[in-house]
Amino acid sequence: MAAVRKLPLSETLITKIQQQIKLHCEVFSSDTIDLETFGHIPGARNPKNTAHWPVREAFDYFHHLGTGRLTGTIFKVLEREYFGIGSHQTSLSFSFTIDDRIRSELPAMLDVYAQIYDAENRVRFFLHQKLQDKYGPNFVFHLPTHVRDRIEHEKLRHHNYVIDPLRGDLEFAHLSDLKRIIDANEEFVADNQVRAVLLQKIEYLNSIRHLASHNNLILPAEIMRIRDHCELIRLIIGTGTLGLAPFSPSPAGSKTDKRTTGRETAANTVEIETELV
Repeated sequence: MAAVRKLPLSETLITKIQQQIKLHCEVFSSDTIDLETFGHIPGARNPKNTAHWPVREAFDYFHHLGTGRLTGTIFKVLEREYFGIGSHQTSLSFSFTIDDRIRSELPAMLDVYAQIYDAENRVRFFLHQKLQDKYGPNFVFHLPTHVRDRIEHEKLRHHNYVIDPLRGDLEFAHLSDLKRIIDANEEFVADNQVRAVLLQKIEYLNSIRHLASHNNLILPAEIMRIRDHCELIRLIIGTGTLGLAPFSPSPAGSKTDKRTTGRETAANTVEIETELV
C-alpha cells in the first residue's frame, strides 16, 4: 500500500543538490552515487547528518521523478540532462604526458585553483585602488607593520622570479595580510556585518588554498563551498555577479528550465508516493 509523504525540500535546496550531483559525476566520471559517502569531506561536517541537507529525501524525490534509480544507498543517474551533466569540460592542452592516475582529477583541481586565484586577486585589486585613493601611490608606508615586514621579506625572497605589473607591493602580501589591511581600514567595507562576512570568507580561502597547494585532492562538496565563498567575495567587493562559477554550466531543474515542464516542482513542499516498508 502506497502512502504520501510531504518532504521539506525547497527549490533552492533541490538545485544545490543537483549541482553536487553534476560535480560528483563529472569529477569522478561516474553516473553512480553512493549516498553514504555523497558530499562527505574527511574531518568536516557530513551534509547528510544536518537538518538542512536531507540527502535521502532528495534522492527519493529524484527517483520519483524518474531522473534516476535509487536502490538501497546507491543512486544511478538515468537522465543526465536533468542534472546538467555534460561530457564537455574546459579544454586543456599540455606539452607533457599527464599520468593517467591523476588525469580525471585535473579539471576539479584546476577549478579550485582558478576560483581561489580569481577571488584572491580581486581582493588585491580592490585594496590596491582603495589604498591609493586614501594614501596615494606610496601607500605601503601606511600598511600595518606586520604587512610591511612581510612585503619586504617576500620581495627579497622572490625578486628573481615574480613578475607583477598590476598588483604592485600587494602581490607580496598573503591572504592573511589582506585581512589585516581590511581590519586597519574599516571604511573600505563600511558595513560591519558585510565586512565580517568578507573576512570570514578570506580566512576560509586561506585555509583551503593551503590544502590545495600541498597536493590535497579537494572533493566535490568542498568545491561547491569554494565556489560559493568566491562568489560572495566578488559580490561584496563590487565586482562580478552572483551565479554559477566557471567550469559549471547552469544545472537543470531551475524555474526557467523548460526540460522540467510538467514535472512536480519543489516550491515549499513536495508530495512523493513511496512504498511503506
